[in-house]
Amino acid sequence: MVRKLFSFLVTLVMLTACATPAPAGPKVHVENAWARPTTAASPMDGVTVTPDMAGMPGMSGVAESGPSSAVYFVIMNEGNEADALIGASTNMAKTAELHETLIKNDVAEMDPVARVDIPAHGRIEFKPGGYHVMLLGLTQELKVGDTLKLTLQFEKSGTITLDVPIQQAK
Repeated sequence: MVRKLFSFLVTLVMLTACATPAPAGPKVHVENAWARPTTAASPMDGVTVTPDMAGMPGMSGVAESGPSSAVYFVIMNEGNEADALIGASTNMAKTAELHETLIKNDVAEMDPVARVDIPAHGRIEFKPGGYHVMLLGLTQELKVGDTLKLTLQFEKSGTITLDVPIQQAK
């Protein structure tokens, strides 16, 4: 009986040691990325950015920077630790900023944000009317059917580079 119990315990310990542990730290990936074609339209559906809007709250830098676009995607974190998106870049724009669209006093404003936190086992959706990567001062026209390379910088996970298709709003 003792021998069987000992054999059972050894087998149990060996099986436990071979089990795959849950991912330590964050485990971030990005899905469903897409960007708008070049336009003077902002990521706020139905709002067109004009030069006189440059001084409006939330619009600083948008109208005077030239053609713009926005990139949307979903960030998934399957790890046991939170992470944060802290930056973005592309060679197709002078600047790529993290933005959030907020409604303040019944007015939609696009506000730059320094970071977007992604909780452990969570997801954050970048979508029209919410978080987005704003591409300012495009260096070339973005046409439906083309793609752009976008690099996302995470606080703990490093960088992820995406091939982002250009398409009309979903």
